[in-house]
Amino acid sequence: AMSATLIGYMESIAIGKNLAATNGYEIDATQEMLALGIANVVGAAFSCYPVTGSFSRSAVNNSTGALSQFSGVLTALVMLATLMFLTPLFYYLPKFALAAIVMNSVIPLVAFQEARHLFHVKKQDFLLWVTAFLGTLFLGVLMGILVAVGLSLIIVIYESARPQITILWRIPGTSIYRNMKQESSGTFIQNVFIARIGSSLYFANASFVKEMLLSHVNDLEEVNPTRYIVLEMTPVISVDSTACHVIKDVVNDFRTRGMHVAFAMTGNRVEKTLRKAGLRKFIGDQWFFPTVEEAVQYCVKHQHARRRQSKGSSEGQEKLDQAKIDEIDISAIQVHCGNEIGFSNDLHSNCSMVFVSLSKDVPMIMTEITGVFKKNHITIIRAQIDPTGDEMGAKHIYF
Repeated sequence: AMSATLIGYMESIAIGKNLAATNGYEIDATQEMLALGIANVVGAAFSCYPVTGSFSRSAVNNSTGALSQFSGVLTALVMLATLMFLTPLFYYLPKFALAAIVMNSVIPLVAFQEARHLFHVKKQDFLLWVTAFLGTLFLGVLMGILVAVGLSLIIVIYESARPQITILWRIPGTSIYRNMKQESSGTFIQNVFIARIGSSLYFANASFVKEMLLSHVNDLEEVNPTRYIVLEMTPVISVDSTACHVIKDVVNDFRTRGMHVAFAMTGNRVEKTLRKAGLRKFIGDQWFFPTVEEAVQYCVKHQHARRRQSKGSSEGQEKLDQAKIDEIDISAIQVHCGNEIGFSNDLHSNCSMVFVSLSKDVPMIMTEITGVFKKNHITIIRAQIDPTGDEMGAKHIYF
């Protein structure tokens, strides 16, 4: 019964989705399952065979231009008339004539072009396509489907167990942080490591995330010694109890190395779980921020506070005072960006963007900058000036 149910539903939904894609309409899988269930319940009262959407007959109907369920009624009436009155005329008709009709209708549904497309887009999807095709061809429908489903589950588990850890850096002159592999003109914040965790955290991938963070911090030690770690949590929509323990271990491990961990853009579900696990209290509410920029600004201010406190102290005294750093009011510390120039070819689809950040704005400087662009035959589509946090600075953006 389970085999008939699985094969019937898979066959129905497969041919349904194929015809929907071919003819440009949507199919509701839940409605299909409901229809199959009702049809089988009614048929069971009359000892009928299991009811499902026929692959071959659906292909024949599609190739002949059928548009509604009335085609099935008409086919049933013609079949009844044939069985009642026309069987003598078909007595000498070879059986392979019916097979030829079915094969002629089914062959166009074997989407070799789709396989070629999957090969160029993603090799894993092509592997699943080949596995399902060869499995059903040589092992039977049920075993072929089970093998393909099992392989797809293995791939999903493997990918979720190794989430992408993206290193972010800032585009100069902006508060935008992007993947360093996608943006070539970025800059690291001194002593601050920024990373984005690429998926939800659970028991299968939590340890991998911890190992990758430790590896990245060690790799950057010579380039940009890390004292603060900012984790961008946007893709993380849930965490389990194992992940909570790993997060606590990560924070505690980095603290023993003299590093602080900040969390940015944490979702409501994740924040609720962390609060129930006691991690908000353990980490400190001051280390959770709505944006990456605010987290970075806090880390920079915290670094200034640490330097002020440790100034003139011995190394041993500095270690003793580390516990008191969080108690310092850093709101009075002002952090300003210096004069910076940055550009990006990826933020806008039609043009490059140039960012000029000035700690102190200069009157008529826009005229001079646009003059430089025109002198070098660069067309300016749009220009704007935005004030910075302080009263004297300004940020120029040129498209």
